[in-house]
Amino acid sequence: MSENFGVSTRGPSRHGRYAASMEPKLAYWTGATLNMATLVLLAFAGIRRARDGQADRHRRLMLLAASLVVAFVLSYVLKLLALGREDLEAWSNGAIWTLRFHETCVLVMLTSGGLALRRGLALSRTRAANKDANLPSPLPGEIERHGRIGRIAVCAASLGLLSACAVLAGMYQRAAL
Repeated sequence: MSENFGVSTRGPSRHGRYAASMEPKLAYWTGATLNMATLVLLAFAGIRRARDGQADRHRRLMLLAASLVVAFVLSYVLKLLALGREDLEAWSNGAIWTLRFHETCVLVMLTSGGLALRRGLALSRTRAANKDANLPSPLPGEIERHGRIGRIAVCAASLGLLSACAVLAGMYQRAAL
C-alpha cells in the first residue's frame, strides 16, 4: 500500500468508510433527527394554513406531525430494547448539557403539543373548524388559547431540532465520521 505523508491513498472510498463505520445507534439518531425536521416543517406549514383560514388543512398537517411524534416514541422504545442506551461516559459535559436541553425541549413539545391537540380536537367539534350551523360556537378565547399553546409546542420543537442537530454532530464527531 502506498503511503503519502502518513495518509493512505488506497483503501475504501470516502463514502464506503462512512457506510462501513455507521453504527446502528448513529443511524437511528440520524433518522430520528430527520423525522424531527419533517415534523417541524409540517407544523410550520400547518400554522400557515391556520393563518390562511384553512382549518381542515391545518388539522391534517398537525395530525400528521403528531403521528411522526408517536412513531418516534414507539421507535425509541424498540431502539432501547434492541440497542440500549447511549454510553454517556465518552460524552463531554457540554455534550451532556446539550442533550439535557434537547430532552427538556422535547418534554415541553410533548406536553404543550398534547394540550394543543386536545384543544384542537375540541375545536373541531365547533363552528371554528366547520361551518355547520348546527354545531356550537367555540368558547370565548379558545381559538387563541389553542394557538398560543400550539406556538409553544412548535417553538419547543424548533429548539429541540436545533439541539438535536448539535447532539447528532457530537455523536458523529465521537464516531470519527
